[in-house]
Amino acid sequence: MTIAGWMPAVTLGLVGAALVACTTAPIAPTYTQDELKARCDRQRGWWRPDDLMGGYCDFRGP
Repeated sequence: MTIAGWMPAVTLGLVGAALVACTTAPIAPTYTQDELKARCDRQRGWWRPDDLMGGYCDFRGP
């Protein structure tokens, strides 16, 4: 097989490796915990910090 025959396979392999490398990059959170707490305070809720899930906004039911 010639070099020209290997080029599509090599190119596809490099593109695949680049895509796999990008999928392992960490994704930053959309909002910080301080921003979420401020939004919760504006909506008259109680911010409940939680180390496992990051916290949540608690509202009093009707």
